[in-house]
Amino acid sequence: MKRSKIVIGVFIAFVLIVLTIVLLACTVFIVRDISVKSEVNSQLLDSDAIIESSGLSKGHSIVSINKSKVKANIEKDNPYVEVLNVVRVFPSKIVIEVTVRTGIMTVLSTDGGSAAVIDSSMKILDVIPSTDQDKSGVTSVEGLTYNVPFEGVLSTVGKPAEFSDPVCGEILRDIAESASANSDLSAASFATFFKKISFVKEEGGTIKVYIKTIKGVTFVLDNSLSTKIYDQLFICMFVYTSDEMDTDLSKGYITLVRTEDKIAYNWVETLPDVAN
Repeated sequence: MKRSKIVIGVFIAFVLIVLTIVLLACTVFIVRDISVKSEVNSQLLDSDAIIESSGLSKGHSIVSINKSKVKANIEKDNPYVEVLNVVRVFPSKIVIEVTVRTGIMTVLSTDGGSAAVIDSSMKILDVIPSTDQDKSGVTSVEGLTYNVPFEGVLSTVGKPAEFSDPVCGEILRDIAESASANSDLSAASFATFFKKISFVKEEGGTIKVYIKTIKGVTFVLDNSLSTKIYDQLFICMFVYTSDEMDTDLSKGYITLVRTEDKIAYNWVETLPDVAN
């Protein structure tokens, strides 16, 4: 009998706690203030537009907010906005922390009519006429295109790019990730360092990638090597920036060079005919 009373007492206490939480959620922990926070000053970060597209509204429970959904809502309607975090500030405030996505390259569409402006995560931020690709101010990509769905090019904005060649697409992603890991190659400086990225398919399925810098030197990457593309670019960057290398930055290639006594990445004036 005594044990039954204890069980009933615990159950009543549990119900009271739940009711209290529900009451607080409905009366105290409700959204009264929504703000946007960013360390970047940009016209692309329109606080009113961000809040409107978030799906948040005052008067709703702060506890029941789905952060992932808020992020998806905002980034769908605002391609250049990246949501870093959605913060609950109890009892009644929501802070949306954002930054600006930066386009680092352009890729032509399969039909040749447009070019997609893509950020380092391969998200399409904008589409422009293909004739404006060289005027875009970012790195141009050749030898690879992106697919345009039946709905048209505008339907691709805000979505990950679907490349005509998935293998080359993954290589491009590796290049962007390797570059972003370099402290000197933030998204904002990518296009001021690399002028053009060219994909060339050779016999046997080997894919060579030629990355031409603004100064003139070209990095040569090869997907048939045991070293990953990510690491190949990292090594090329090391050679390019090394004070110990006698490198003419206005021409030539940084590539894998095989000699009788060594195999290493080095600067060469012309591309040698070297077996991989």
